[in-house]
Amino acid sequence: MAHPAEPQRFTGSGKLRPEEQIYQEMLGAILDRRLEPGMKLIEEDLAKTFGVSRARIRAAFLQLAHDKLINLVPNRGAFVSEPTIAEAIEVFSARRMIEDGVVRKVTAHMNDDQAEQIRAHLQAEHKAHHEGDHRAAIILSGEFHLLLARLANNLVIEEFLERLILRSSLIIAMYESPQPADCSHDDHDELLRALTGGNPDEAASCMAKHLDNIRDRLQLQREKPGKTDFASIFGRQPTSKAG
Repeated sequence: MAHPAEPQRFTGSGKLRPEEQIYQEMLGAILDRRLEPGMKLIEEDLAKTFGVSRARIRAAFLQLAHDKLINLVPNRGAFVSEPTIAEAIEVFSARRMIEDGVVRKVTAHMNDDQAEQIRAHLQAEHKAHHEGDHRAAIILSGEFHLLLARLANNLVIEEFLERLILRSSLIIAMYESPQPADCSHDDHDELLRALTGGNPDEAASCMAKHLDNIRDRLQLQREKPGKTDFASIFGRQPTSKAG
């Protein structure tokens, strides 16, 4: 019988620092629903799972907490965020107000190159949906909205919307109804037609309906998670090595 490979010290991708790569893997685990809302994140166990120092894990925790993906509770530890119904409604309400202005501006200044950028992005979305890649579909959906903000040419709005989209992606990944949700990318197709139609009011109406559709699919009541096996979640073998 072959022996399992010796666990390797986690050094990241070579392009990102280890704590940045850990952040990306934990974000992926949240979007994949492997890290459930309310799950306690045990610093020591994660350090062994990734083969890094606890300082690296703490650095990843700080970024995750900054992005509202986890909560750091004094004297208790770190927990995956549990957005409430009220928080979910507030996030989508804020997006509704901001993205109303975004699509109005984009519609008023739409050109052929911008329309082609949106079409190319929608092709990637359709591919992810067709292949059943839920995490990629969520990420690409968020990036669609960021693309519109970028085309609106307002860096402040783009940065603010990026934070809101990250929070809403967490909400969608964790609390979306188990029923099929194929209408999301169909909504984006409808949005493209409105954006290229030259009618800002119609585009704003499509965006409002799209965000309301997402919000209405949320199912925010879930059972508390049990004991956590981080090694299984991240597909790694625990090691006491640190770096």
